[in-house]
Amino acid sequence: MIKLVYVIDRRPDVPEAEFYRYWLEDHGPLVRRHAKAIRAKKYVQSHLIDTPANEALRSARGMLEPIAGITEVWWDSIEDFQAAYSTPEGQAAGAELSADEDKFINVKTSQVFLTKEHLIFDYTDKKPFGDQTIKCTYLLTKRDDLTQAACHKTWLEDHGPYVDSFAEVSNMAKYVQSHTIAPEINASFVAGRGLAAPLDGITEVWIADPAASVDSEGARKAGEALVKDEKRFVEMGKSRCFMTKEHVIFDYSKSGGQSL
Repeated sequence: MIKLVYVIDRRPDVPEAEFYRYWLEDHGPLVRRHAKAIRAKKYVQSHLIDTPANEALRSARGMLEPIAGITEVWWDSIEDFQAAYSTPEGQAAGAELSADEDKFINVKTSQVFLTKEHLIFDYTDKKPFGDQTIKCTYLLTKRDDLTQAACHKTWLEDHGPYVDSFAEVSNMAKYVQSHTIAPEINASFVAGRGLAAPLDGITEVWIADPAASVDSEGARKAGEALVKDEKRFVEMGKSRCFMTKEHVIFDYSKSGGQSL
């Protein structure tokens, strides 16, 4: 499968509470109604949550401030994604969704790009998700002196296993890297809607039970080691890292169909 990532910035004239309400309660159901027309298999919103951890993550890395959140939409393949939007139904759905996004999203400072997921580890058999589960969302821009391919290689082959070695002490339940793909399609998003340039990917780390986290010396040292390793391939001043809460609007990927 492939995944579209939409890094969402709130329109400054839309109050924060109304922004999140509209995104979840109005826009989410609208996407669900059009899921069949656009052939989307899964749709998740991840909303920024207010926690001191956000400033700790940002300041330790010298990053940009958090942004409102991200949307993720999955398709079976790039070909299926393209085919969906080549039909009259898909084009009409896309136009309606874009118009609705303009009501609450600052499109010119938001980013849309296609990605391929890489599951690094999943310990949810021991740490199952529940209502309390939160997700660390890391919006990654590569170092200026690296190619995207070199960034992705270091991120996947070196950094991924390194994070795994700290999973237990850092209370991490699951870790997924999503690497940006399809540059020509991503460029068409920018040209078509005036979006900001795409990122090089995102990292997502789920904390199944934040209350189980221990403020220990081991966890502190793990955090410092990971920040040091990230600097090998991440341009920190152009990246972001913050905590979010997931909202699954629909997921038809497991059943192989759509219950619409």
